[in-house]
Amino acid sequence: MMRVAILIACYNGRECLGDCLRSLLDSRDSDVDASIILIDNASTDSSADFVERQFPQVELIRLKDNRGFAGGINAGWEYARRKFPDLQYVAAINQDIIAQSGWLAKLASHLRDHPSTAAVQPKVLLWPQKDRFNTAGNRSHFLGFGLVTAYGQLDDGSFNQSREIDFPSGAAVLIRAQALGEGEIFDDLLFLYLEDAELGWKLRQLGHRIEYVPDAVIWHQYAFHRDFRFYFYLERNRWYLLATYYKTPTLLLLLPAILAMEMGQLYFAWRNRVLGQKLAACAFFASPPNLSRLLRRRRQAQRRRRIGDRQFLRPFVGEIDLPELRSQTLRRIGNPILRTYWRFARPLIFW
Repeated sequence: MMRVAILIACYNGRECLGDCLRSLLDSRDSDVDASIILIDNASTDSSADFVERQFPQVELIRLKDNRGFAGGINAGWEYARRKFPDLQYVAAINQDIIAQSGWLAKLASHLRDHPSTAAVQPKVLLWPQKDRFNTAGNRSHFLGFGLVTAYGQLDDGSFNQSREIDFPSGAAVLIRAQALGEGEIFDDLLFLYLEDAELGWKLRQLGHRIEYVPDAVIWHQYAFHRDFRFYFYLERNRWYLLATYYKTPTLLLLLPAILAMEMGQLYFAWRNRVLGQKLAACAFFASPPNLSRLLRRRRQAQRRRRIGDRQFLRPFVGEIDLPELRSQTLRRIGNPILRTYWRFARPLIFW
């Protein structure tokens, strides 16, 4: 029997929680002893009351403030490892997923049979476009952008092979508890967006594999916000990743590309009326407490890593492929420049 805790970070998820929790309960397998723990981030739509009333078999944690997806999952992880000392695996999932029967057992079995793998992601399809991909495993751009694979593509069998990926989707990921040790799952500071990339980067630098397991399937009620309402988190967290995980020589080698991207992002933010968010992201680490935290996290990350940047960055890509953004400037100018820069810079990373 495999022991698993399923952690769901919730914020105002009343409309989707019923479908999510029913699918999780209906998909239980005799090979897995799973406890479902929902962490409510001080929702204002009675989400916690709804779960307590309709799903008494779900363990409920009520937080007094909104800690975001990262902080909510970490609160659940702290609770789970205290209550279940025999815990083998922990799943972090979004409140708006719908699970296919057997998904968890398939992921847990893959981890059991592949001891060098620390985390696995299922095939994530869209809902209600049930035959189209949300992601078949995520990729990293060398400037810190997180990219999905196969977004919007028809599930025609092209992505039915298990393979190693850069980082797992935060929509649903199963992690080997032993790989986390006494550490947290995500970095609380990230709040939301790129927290899954940070998890993947952390595990990979420790020498672990992360894999996509297509036999396990979930559906994600995903909607892209074209008003870029969370642009601050995307940009701040991207910078946080680069500053925390790259070695100093790597940052120096990539500095021209980093600066060029900053110019492009400032223009993008101005065009999309989110320049204030971009400037706030730039100014965030000018605050002494924030800068101190960043430097502390950087020291910790550099001390614990077991592989160099040459191995770490080998699978990273040089082209920004975001299906939600149809920018002709990016396609005709930005991507060719970035692709060429990365083609010449990557072989120079020998450390």
